[in-house]
Amino acid sequence: MFDGTTDEISKLIEPGRVHRRVYTDSDIFELEMERIFGRAWMFAGHTSQIPNPGDYVTSDIGRQPIIFIRHKDGKPQVLLNRCAHRGPKVCNEPCGNVKALTCLYHGWTYDTDGTLLDVSMPEGSASHFKKSEFGLAKASRIGEYRGFIFVSLADKGISFDEFLGPMKANIDDLVDRAPDGQITLDAGKHRYFFRGNWKLQVENVLDSYHVPYSHASTVNKKGEQFSRREGDKEGAQVIEENKGKEKPSNKLRGRRSYVVGIGHGWTSKHELNESKRTSDTFDIYKSRLIERVGTVKAEEILTPKYNNSLLYPNCSIMGHNIHIRIIRPVAVDLTEVTVYPVKLKGAPEEMNTANIRLLNVTHSGSSFIQTDDLECFKLTQQGLQSLQSDWIDLSRGMDEEKMDPRLNMLSQAAVHELAVRSQYGAWLQYMKE
Repeated sequence: MFDGTTDEISKLIEPGRVHRRVYTDSDIFELEMERIFGRAWMFAGHTSQIPNPGDYVTSDIGRQPIIFIRHKDGKPQVLLNRCAHRGPKVCNEPCGNVKALTCLYHGWTYDTDGTLLDVSMPEGSASHFKKSEFGLAKASRIGEYRGFIFVSLADKGISFDEFLGPMKANIDDLVDRAPDGQITLDAGKHRYFFRGNWKLQVENVLDSYHVPYSHASTVNKKGEQFSRREGDKEGAQVIEENKGKEKPSNKLRGRRSYVVGIGHGWTSKHELNESKRTSDTFDIYKSRLIERVGTVKAEEILTPKYNNSLLYPNCSIMGHNIHIRIIRPVAVDLTEVTVYPVKLKGAPEEMNTANIRLLNVTHSGSSFIQTDDLECFKLTQQGLQSLQSDWIDLSRGMDEEKMDPRLNMLSQAAVHELAVRSQYGAWLQYMKE
């Protein structure tokens, strides 16, 4: 049995390796639900999903069902989706618009800020009953940056500004690409499950080491992955020949990973440069961007710095095939992934449509890219049942980390495992508190 003491938790993480129990032990998973997903800042939604008063979307933070809704005063609210009377979920549709929230079980009705408005057959209420004490619970803390809404279910902990910190630049890198300076997440979503622990997907977000091997079927004879966007002349160079033998390309090896504390990190953009793309549609987009920000700033925006970014523990901002990916633990060996396509407001509709179609090809549950990863996660979860060894090795690049003086961040080659080690540093910090 796992007792959750600081000493026992500390034994699971050693320099350059972690114990396999962190992926397979249901007692550890239960503690993660309490100490990580019950405390950390978690993505709740984007304001573009609820443009009008009464608009809502439902989702879950860990095991907690939530309602992300815009109140009558125009402010976003994050309510816990549980009737204060007998406990059913009050809101059962994935999205919609309401004037009030009514529980299907006994008809209790709540305002869009969670206030209890009406109790059916109130004459039966106990003498001490007070409506003011029976509203829908709210997330303890809420923070917003450029339309991204995060919440913490804990009353105490690091502030939202401390949580986001330098990762604001990663959000800016994405949002600034929109000619109108805003993005929208109103183009639907992909949602799928895999039979593996949630941390497998979180690790994979910043893992460049696996690309030539897991995704070998996406690489052509020239060693390039398929061209992903209209106007690209070539795909990313993944493999190259050296003395008649294939090896990972120098361009792939040259990518960098960066970590900024509490598990956050990102990988640098590969060699593709947005400013060099050209097509009828892309040229219209570029001219609109230049019109808003000027030529110099547009050139900076079109040379993005970030490829994949991770806001630990479970929010991924993907800068190449632009989307937001949310990773939700369901059980120790079952994980839900939700992928939101990103539309750039002010860009030609044809460009946004092409980005969405590309996401279908790369990161849906039946795509060229993500299916490879899901298979790896499943096989890893199965392999970790073996008693061959109790330890998982994460030592690539260990002791080779260097401080980037320009960014004041630890960095090393993205094909090493600095980012994953950093994630487990954050995991240990949360779990020991």
